[in-house]
This record gives sequence, structure tokens and C-alpha cells, in this order.
Amino acid sequence: MKRTSTVLRLSASDLSIHLACRHLTALDLDVAAGSRVIPAWNSPDAQILRERGIAHENAHVEHLRSSGLTVVSLRDHGSDEGAAAETIVAMQSSADIIVQGAFSESDWLGRADVLRKVSRPSRLGGWSYEAYDCKLARETKAATILQLSLYSHLVEVAQGVLPESMYVVPPGETYEPEEYRVLDYAAYYRYVRSRLRATVKNRLRN
Repeated sequence: MKRTSTVLRLSASDLSIHLACRHLTALDLDVAAGSRVIPAWNSPDAQILRERGIAHENAHVEHLRSSGLTVVSLRDHGSDEGAAAETIVAMQSSADIIVQGAFSESDWLGRADVLRKVSRPSRLGGWSYEAYDCKLARETKAATILQLSLYSHLVEVAQGVLPESMYVVPPGETYEPEEYRVLDYAAYYRYVRSRLRATVKNRLRN
């Protein structure tokens, strides 16, 4: 959740947080409004998990690169808007793999672990992209499906066609992804997204 001079931008993490706890959404809104300060404490366990998650993502990307796929990485691009513009350029150039592709649409920001090109026509040309999320958990959670659903929606806005599938990459030597059909979860995603938006509007109005 980020406040700019004109709008409050929401992210995939905000969807997950709202699913888990509406009160936490309210606290995050207070922080974004400047009426509350985040406690100056970071969980050591959380930091370790973040580092392991990045290592897992990097290993998966190297696995893809070693198979001969072209990789464009936007991980170190600091600006959200700049990264979003570079993501569109990479999609238009038909890169096989885009790492940390960024999207900015209306009041949403999204950053997918991996976008992978598929042979399905879109307004980009004879190809389009689908989203992959690298997770350490052995079982896929609802929050992960929500995040991937948001990424798939943002990819649709960028390329003009909704991805057919979205994927979770669990740990393992083969990096075999778990496939989920985007339309199977679209109604659920729209429900949680609209609920979050309603909560934000009500909170800001008050």
C-alpha cells in the first residue's frame, strides 16, 4: 500500500493481508495516511524467509536460463513506474522470460516473480505471457492464488488477452510448476478485490 500525491496504490500483498485480517488493512491505511507509524522491529524469521525466497526465485530463473531461454530481469529497477514501462518494452520485444515484471493500472501495482512467454496471440503479436510465483511452501495457499490472479489481470491489461493459466513454482530440483486455470478463480479474485476497495473507500471517507 503506497500513497502518492494523487492516489492510494494497492498491491498483491494488500489483497493477501485483507483476506487474512481486515483489521490489518485498517492499520495499513492509517500508516499510509500518516496517522500511525510502523513499529521499528523486524522479525529475524521473516528476514530469513525473504532471503530463502529470493534464492529460490534466482535458482528457478537460472534453471530457465540454462535451458536456452532469453531472460530480462527488472529486479534492480527502483522506480515502480519506470519498471512498468520497461516491462511493456520487454513484452513487446518477445523476451522469453521477464523477472520481476511490474505493472501499474489505475489504483493497483503488481510485480510478478516471473512472466513466461507462450504461443498464444495477443495485441503484442503471436505471443503472450503468463505469470509464475516462486513459493517455499509445499501447499499453495489462497493468498498465493489471489496474488497470481491480480498479476494475471494486470497482464491482461498490458497485452489485451487474459492468460489461460497461472503457476506456482515450489521447491525442488526440477522446478516443476503447479498449473492453475485463471478463470477458475476469477470470481473469487474479483470478490476479494472489490471488498478491499470498499474497505479502503469507507476508511478514507471517514
